[in-house]
Amino acid sequence: MTDTQEVIRVAVLDDHPLVREGLAALLAVPVSDHDPAVEVVIAGENLEEALALRPNVVLLDIVMGDSGPIAAKVRQCLDGGAEVLLISATAPPSAILSGLRAGALGFLPKTASVAEVRSAVMDVAHGDVHLTMDLAAVLTADPERPNLSPQETKALRLYAAGGKIATIARTMDVSPYTVKEYLDRVRSKYAAIGRQARTRTELYVAADRDGFLEGVNPLGD
Repeated sequence: MTDTQEVIRVAVLDDHPLVREGLAALLAVPVSDHDPAVEVVIAGENLEEALALRPNVVLLDIVMGDSGPIAAKVRQCLDGGAEVLLISATAPPSAILSGLRAGALGFLPKTASVAEVRSAVMDVAHGDVHLTMDLAAVLTADPERPNLSPQETKALRLYAAGGKIATIARTMDVSPYTVKEYLDRVRSKYAAIGRQARTRTELYVAADRDGFLEGVNPLGD
C-alpha cells in the first residue's frame, strides 16, 4: 500500500461472531491492486464502541440480539460521521425500508459474495447508494410508496420545486390540462395508500421521503 492509497475504515456489527469475524477477514483482502484498502476497525456488536473508532462505513446487521429499532441505529451512525450498509439474512422488508428511510445507503443479504460486499462498501463510503436486485425488490414492494409513471414523476418533481402549471406544461411539452391530470393521479395514488398529499408542500414532503425528489430544492429555493 502506498502513502497516497485510499483507506476505508469499516466497522462490522453483527451478533454472530463467525459472521462478523469472517466478514472482517475477507474485507481486509483486496480484490485487485487498484482496490482501496479496507481497514476493519472493529468487529463486534456494540455500536457506541464502534463509532468511537471513527469508521467511514458501518456494516450493520439489521437483526441483532438487542432488538433495538434499526432506524435509530442508522441515525446514530450518521450522527457519528459514518455511512451505513445494512446486512441481514432474515430481516423483513419493513425493517430494511425503515433503515433505508433513516439514511442507510444500501442493503445486502448475507448470501452476497465477497466482491459484492467490497463493492458495496466502496460505494457507500463515497456517499453513493449501492443498488442491487435485492434492494430494488424491497423498494418496489414498498406498500407505502406509490408506483408513479415517468411522466407523473417528472410533473411531481417540477411542481414540488415550485414550478407553475403553465411552465411545467412547456417544459414537458404537454398541455396545462395534462399536467393537472398527472398531478391529480399522483394525489390519488398517495390517497390510495392512505397518505394524503393535497397541497404543494404536502406533495413535496411525501415525495421527498419516498426518494422522488433527489436534487430538487424545496419550492424553488
